[in-house]
Amino acid sequence: MSERKRLSPLLPVAGAVLAGLAIFSCSGGEQAGPANTPASADGPRDTLVVGFQSDADLLMSVVYQSASDSHVMSGIFADTYKATMDCQLDYKPYIAKSWEFSEDGTQISMKLQEGFQWADGTPLTAHDMAFTYELIRDPLVASPRLTYTEYMTEDSPVVVGDYELLWKFTRAYDQITMTAHTGLPPVPKHKLEGADRATLRGNPLVREPLASGPFKIEQWLPNEKIVLVPNDNYQGPDEFKPSLNRVIFKILPEYATRLVELENGSTDVAEAILVADADRIRKDHPDITMHRRGWRSMDYVTWNQLEHADYKAKKANVAEGEQVDWNDVKRHPIFGDRAVRRALAKAVSVDKLMADLLTSETGEVYAKRSVSTITPALCNTHNNDIKPMPFDVDTAKAELAAAGWVDTDGDGIRDKGGVDLSWKLMTNAGNARRAKGAIIMQAQFKDIGAKVEIETVESNTFFERLRKKDYESALSGWSAGLFVDMSTMWKSGDAQEFNFPSYANPQVDELIDAALAEPDPAKNALMWKEIQGIIYEDQPYLFLYWMDEIVGVHGRFDNAKVDVLSPFHELWTWSVDPNQVKYAR
Repeated sequence: MSERKRLSPLLPVAGAVLAGLAIFSCSGGEQAGPANTPASADGPRDTLVVGFQSDADLLMSVVYQSASDSHVMSGIFADTYKATMDCQLDYKPYIAKSWEFSEDGTQISMKLQEGFQWADGTPLTAHDMAFTYELIRDPLVASPRLTYTEYMTEDSPVVVGDYELLWKFTRAYDQITMTAHTGLPPVPKHKLEGADRATLRGNPLVREPLASGPFKIEQWLPNEKIVLVPNDNYQGPDEFKPSLNRVIFKILPEYATRLVELENGSTDVAEAILVADADRIRKDHPDITMHRRGWRSMDYVTWNQLEHADYKAKKANVAEGEQVDWNDVKRHPIFGDRAVRRALAKAVSVDKLMADLLTSETGEVYAKRSVSTITPALCNTHNNDIKPMPFDVDTAKAELAAAGWVDTDGDGIRDKGGVDLSWKLMTNAGNARRAKGAIIMQAQFKDIGAKVEIETVESNTFFERLRKKDYESALSGWSAGLFVDMSTMWKSGDAQEFNFPSYANPQVDELIDAALAEPDPAKNALMWKEIQGIIYEDQPYLFLYWMDEIVGVHGRFDNAKVDVLSPFHELWTWSVDPNQVKYAR
């Protein structure tokens, strides 16, 4: 338990919505290494080689955008809090030594540990933390985490002393979410105070970050590897000091390559292993442990409701820092229609996708249907009452015809007003599951008279195109947030960079504001559930499934943590017995 006041031990956790009925615990994998066996300080230490799907891009808490960024950042930056998860988030001290809510719940008094410092020896203080949030709320930065500051006062956080902050809010709301909103890893003020904020994503510190955590970057060869080594200037608790000599994130975009390198020993970790491959590896490579993460990852198809060319033209004509009014942008001729989106959802058999992609030879299914972006791991908040759209080809055809989409020229493709029911489905390279899923859906859409062209692009480019709305439809995924704040994905407005489909529903906007403003977890949970139901009815996504992702780890690693928080959680705890070290330095 953290040194802070809690309203209730039953506060719901926030995050993306999942479809699940069971109470979730995030402990462990199928097998566990011996506990509390760090490598001897005097003996040889090993290297962990991670097969990484895509290169990192923006290693700064203010602007980072991908899971790859997050995984690397977790080693090189000290966090404000240490997070734990078991049905809901809890926070323990890290940089923050203690924090306490005011009686009315609108302020948090925070004291920081003294002694933390940046890799150049400069002390890490409250001034760094306050500066981080100054950058987030600056429109020139265009931070995707701007909503974190939405209910903070303009001067929050106030620096009370070098190691003390006062966070001030305009209203009280869910305390777990309020705490999470204050928890971004700080950036070094002394290095960024004079930086051009409009070009912060191009700042050298994004690629050459100044570490505050247990590791630092020794080498970064773009699209090849990122090498972390222990940070000699790390002044945090001893329990966070690494037991490994190095961690190498080896960039391997192709799934088949990642799999081969795990099996031949060139790498030690591989994420998102397909179920059929996991079945085989268990038999052929007993030295590789298959861990299950729990319900953190989901796949979905996002429909871009705006016509991209018109959006791009409008975007080019707004002043720097201003946003495009979506009401002034032409609607996509297909996906701008709610009735069409609902019909398309009925054309896809999600059960077939799960059977073909996520079911073991033993019949065990590593997935469950999703109905929102809130994970079932958030037991109190996920809406278990939403019934998924049925797979019904005849109804899908009838609803498309009712919306005006019929085959007028007999070519097998429906059309309306001279526009074919035809589009591109974009997905990211190196994800074998999505590649197979896209082909299955392509065939299913063909059955209702729709023509789909699959477009595969490199992962960082893929995400950037989503952010810029430079796509028609996309098969993508989320690593679910673990505190509840649906505003970043579902509130309307160009400032919400993660609202990829340009979804706009005034009722949802109002309910999100109301839910965030309600501090009673029992009451705000009801609002979040209502929001999930409305969004599902509107079908801005074709919601597919949540996955119990499989991560393979070489068995020589003790204390390997694979859980809902990370596929390689707390890398500083991973260790190898000195007698089993493979890469001594």
